[in-house]
Amino acid sequence: MIISEKIKKCYGNLIESIKKCNDKEQKLFMIGSLAVDIGGRCISALSKIFGISRITIRKAIKLFKKEIVYYPITETRGRKKLTEIYPYLEKDITEVIENSLSTDPKFKTEKQYVNMTVKEIKKQLIETGKYEENSFSNSSLNNILNEMGYGLKKVKKTKPLKKIKETDDIFDNVKKKKEEGSSDNKTVMISIDTKDKVLLGPFSRNGYNRVVIEAVDHELTNNCLIPFGILDLKKNIPYLFNYTSKPTSLDLVDCIEEFYVEQYLNSDINKLMIFLDNGPDNSGVRTVFLSGLINISRRYNIEIELVYYPPYHSKYNPIERLWARLEMIWNGFLLETIDICLNFMKNLTWKGVKSVTKLKEVKYEKGLTIDKKKMKNLEDKYITRTEGIKKWSVLITP
Repeated sequence: MIISEKIKKCYGNLIESIKKCNDKEQKLFMIGSLAVDIGGRCISALSKIFGISRITIRKAIKLFKKEIVYYPITETRGRKKLTEIYPYLEKDITEVIENSLSTDPKFKTEKQYVNMTVKEIKKQLIETGKYEENSFSNSSLNNILNEMGYGLKKVKKTKPLKKIKETDDIFDNVKKKKEEGSSDNKTVMISIDTKDKVLLGPFSRNGYNRVVIEAVDHELTNNCLIPFGILDLKKNIPYLFNYTSKPTSLDLVDCIEEFYVEQYLNSDINKLMIFLDNGPDNSGVRTVFLSGLINISRRYNIEIELVYYPPYHSKYNPIERLWARLEMIWNGFLLETIDICLNFMKNLTWKGVKSVTKLKEVKYEKGLTIDKKKMKNLEDKYITRTEGIKKWSVLITP
């Protein structure tokens, strides 16, 4: 009689109970106990009886003797995720694509788009020295980008992006200043922008709502709300200043000062770095705007640096994502009054931080300018510009 048949004859009932056991750990423990009890050369026979490998029988013996600890097979099964193999991969990806992220210009989604190809991202990751060519495939990297919420948006042939000769230099400057500001604890980084006017009335905003809401066909009205936003890029604090008519350059300066006083007065902050679009009211050559910032710089003894995005590329300005979130929140509702708009804004949060929402009045006359001779004196004394991109990189010193 062969060994397996002898074992079945002597331990038949025990073998049947082991086979019926659904607890894998207990089952292995019982097999190990049986193997130790039989002794000798029983491993091959038990392998045939239970239909498992001899390696598993040996593990069962070690488990019974408490030489090893049982781990569920599912914990060690399959290939590890790239993010488990490279714990800092997502952080490194974010740093690589940071200056190539843009918002949907129509604010239909909060999703960010990347104008870099997967091959280019992989190339820059390899250049960091942390990864090799065979560390991951393009398709795996693409999947991670999608999981992180970054999509690749194609540029339509009928609508090519406008570009000036300084565009690349301006983007390089933005990247450089972001790195400088992020590494300096005494620098406040903010992103500012004035949103398009919001018409007040029973008008459709092409949004969706589970309740049937009827809107009028025409939008002929002068009643509107014009939000000016400030987003603190380190503390993630959103400020929303609202006007019922177009704010002037000095009104924007007042908002910046109000933000600084409420958040950083009497702190050790010595620099305010502002990321912005080169709009007409806050451009790098708008004399009233620059003069107002010079006054803030001198009053609080801080440097103010204006870091502009290139023309036609305002969608890269971080605060644009705040406008996208606001549009998504209220698009399915009729914004008939100022109070309705302000209530939506007050409930808006950014990365867990609730917005500071205020209703303001325009204080200054439109069309104010500074005399050329006076402005030249201010420029020479308080303003330094980056060579080659003078209109897009401005440093104001007290």
